[in-house]
Amino acid sequence: MISLISATKPFVKLHKYDHHLVDDIEALNSSGYAKDDITVLKWNPDKNHSNQRDNFYKYSRHFESAKGNIDSKANFFDNGGKELRTKLEHLGLTKDEASALVRELEETDKTCILTVRDLKDNIIEMNTQYLH
Repeated sequence: MISLISATKPFVKLHKYDHHLVDDIEALNSSGYAKDDITVLKWNPDKNHSNQRDNFYKYSRHFESAKGNIDSKANFFDNGGKELRTKLEHLGLTKDEASALVRELEETDKTCILTVRDLKDNIIEMNTQYLH
């Protein structure tokens, strides 16, 4: 599969990895958004250090406490900060926006970033953490 960089910025929402995340994903699915339109990037501080083994772990999939089957409803990545920034850039954010968002994630009690391609409606509740 070829990864294309999006021409438009995705909708971005910081989240905890919990039932509220699952509720948002299910609301998006019910409104016609497909798995390929939704990405969950879960921050894993254990994967922050760069080394040769990073290639093995890069964009690895790992599931834990959220209720519901996120894998069938959204793309899911569990990675350290460097990989999250790279993935956010692939989703359409600039390098500076991706770095600022990951830094904000690391400084809050949130544990993941929900991104939605071409969000047109007010399907899910927005929060105050946005790129300016």
